[in-house]
Amino acid sequence: MEVQGIQQKVIILNKIKKFCYLILPLFFGFTMLQVVCNTTMPLAVARGQSMQPNIHEGDILIFQGVPPDEIQVGDIIFFEVPMEMRDILPERITHRVIEINQDSKGIFFRTQGDNAPPDTYEVRSSDILGKNIAIIPYIGMIFILLQTPLGMGAIVVLFIINEYRGN
Repeated sequence: MEVQGIQQKVIILNKIKKFCYLILPLFFGFTMLQVVCNTTMPLAVARGQSMQPNIHEGDILIFQGVPPDEIQVGDIIFFEVPMEMRDILPERITHRVIEINQDSKGIFFRTQGDNAPPDTYEVRSSDILGKNIAIIPYIGMIFILLQTPLGMGAIVVLFIINEYRGN
């Protein structure tokens, strides 16, 4: 009886260990990337088609935090959409800078998707999360799939298979 209880505890501890092997490197890797890239949002998965043909849906985008005065026309930036536009647009967007303006309130950027008309708003420098420094093609499709009912179902099925196999 006591041996069976110890075996159950060992099985549970092994599952916790496997979970930690997966999660801890991801967490610390992301945190390290935040420090190295000098931004709270160093990674994003491209969604939509507004930046095609240069950026495709499912590409992973890597961003670096830079001072606003280092951003130039032609740079691709990741930014928070103004509050008044969040009813119709995503919270964050990646678009190309097409014009830079400055007034007493600071620096403002006009942006446009490569496959879209110019945005109808200006982006404040305080809303910029980073400048694009690299694109990893299509790997982000995994994350997009996992957010669908089919992807969620696959995770549940894999979890059940793993649990059944472990007992």
